[in-house]
Amino acid sequence: MSYDKIIVSENGEEFPYSESFDDDSYYYEVSIVLGDRDGELFISKWGSHIEFDDDGSWLDFEIAPNEFFPNQKELTHENILSYMVTLLDRESEGKVLSKEEVEKHYQRFVKSEQ
Repeated sequence: MSYDKIIVSENGEEFPYSESFDDDSYYYEVSIVLGDRDGELFISKWGSHIEFDDDGSWLDFEIAPNEFFPNQKELTHENILSYMVTLLDRESEGKVLSKEEVEKHYQRFVKSEQ
């Protein structure tokens, strides 16, 4: 993943990220390490997931940033860091999806769009 920005936390930890926007939402991809696993945290206003680099599995969260930061067209660095802390605190609420499960969900989505 190509990141063009960096968020720096209060303790000096750096999180490379990229962002994009459309009429529906904001989209952030943040490089993170969870435990000893590298991954990308994908954030949109509806929810988020972490895609792990080692096996392509996801940790999917139904914790919408829009609930914490309503009516925002984009998130500040402080918003993103706060949201990341919330996800860490509520990690047990995440649902693990294997790479194969993610692919099945994607194929169903593609078929539903046709």
